[in-house]
Amino acid sequence: MSQKRSLAQWLSYIEHAHSISIDMSLTRIRKVFVQLEVMIDEREQAFPDSVKPKCVVTVAGTNGKGTTCRFIEQACVKAGYSAGVYASPHIVRFNERIRINAVEASDAQICEAFELVEQALIKASKESQLIGEPEISLSYFEYATLCGFAQFMLSKLDVWIVEVGLGGRLDATNIIDANIGVITSIGLDHQSYLGDTTELIAAEKAGIIKPQQNVIIGYTNPHKSLLEIAEQQNANLKISDIDFGLSKGLASSSCKSDIGLSTVSQNLGWIRYPEQTFEFNLIKAQLPKQNIMTAIACLYEMAIHLNNQENFLISVDELQKLINTVQMPGRFQILQESPKIILDVAHNQAACEYLLKRLQTISFSRCHIVVGMLKDKNIEASLACLSELNANWYCVSLGAELSANRGENAQRLQKAVMAFGQTASCFDNVAQGMQSAMNKAKPNDIIVVVGSFIVASECMQYMSSKNKGEIK
Repeated sequence: MSQKRSLAQWLSYIEHAHSISIDMSLTRIRKVFVQLEVMIDEREQAFPDSVKPKCVVTVAGTNGKGTTCRFIEQACVKAGYSAGVYASPHIVRFNERIRINAVEASDAQICEAFELVEQALIKASKESQLIGEPEISLSYFEYATLCGFAQFMLSKLDVWIVEVGLGGRLDATNIIDANIGVITSIGLDHQSYLGDTTELIAAEKAGIIKPQQNVIIGYTNPHKSLLEIAEQQNANLKISDIDFGLSKGLASSSCKSDIGLSTVSQNLGWIRYPEQTFEFNLIKAQLPKQNIMTAIACLYEMAIHLNNQENFLISVDELQKLINTVQMPGRFQILQESPKIILDVAHNQAACEYLLKRLQTISFSRCHIVVGMLKDKNIEASLACLSELNANWYCVSLGAELSANRGENAQRLQKAVMAFGQTASCFDNVAQGMQSAMNKAKPNDIIVVVGSFIVASECMQYMSSKNKGEIK
């Protein structure tokens, strides 16, 4: 009997198992998923219905998916439902992608799931070859997605919360038919895969919409292409600024602009279903306020689907406590107080615009920005959003070890910064850039570490080493 792989061995294996790192197709993964479901059903044959969730939520969008999923997850767990979240990418550990009741899956759980996926893949490949079709292989993301779904079934969860990876229509997560769909936002990102206009991107995101599904649209004035697909599917839409949203309220003179929705604070969240209006105080919100209200709109639909007696699975008072406390790693995460170090995975124009608004709500003497990005991002437009900060810039190259050499070099970032009249230094990696920023920053300054999830990962590793005394 062959020795079982460790998690590190599995991750190395799936990274090289398919010839294309991003392969937008559902044909292969669907065949494997069918076999996977059969295998787990047979394994749990005494209780075959126990592996099927009571409610599935799929969350798509350009920005805001992760925080929306996190809030929904926390409410479900508080309400006593067993809930799983599949999200991507991870910051430090692969385990971050699969959460069971708000706890990362263990190495053993993930390895068990990978073994089942591999067995299902072998069976699906044999069936494919019997009818003259080629052998099936899976990409890294497809393996990861099936691993998450397998673990959800093995854990017999009530609720699945699935964050869509890229687009929607052809994303691997779209092999399941969710009860509720959520689309958080539409912006320019991944244009080489999704299209170079927001209308085209909206159509791809709308690919998650299923017939007669309840769908939450978390941004105002939805795109025509999205609305057309929703109408074709006879979906029941709840739309931001119509059925729920943000409004001026509870504002104080010390509050500055937030989320770019208006020139005044948006500290009041509201939702109207069907005749009653609920209001929430968002002054102490730890997550983006728009995403919180999108999540709350989703919770209302989930409560109806699950026949829960509370309007939002939990009481309004309990929901208010979540608003004030739920946080998300890598999203305006404060790593140190003096000088204040803020980590944010903003990696496109819309996310950088939002980051600027949040930074404008805090006081500081000087801003230092450590930035690294991937080649396929709109780097120039994204960095220009932060030019108002008049910062010291520390541009870092992202590793050549990334698949397809996706990491951009520091010199291109430096050129983008120089285009709006500011100066920047170049560094080979995040650790070097952070060390330089920390050497120059004064106690009342802020250091903003921004860009891709790879930057966040390297930042967290640097801070961990520093806190252990390994870096002076």
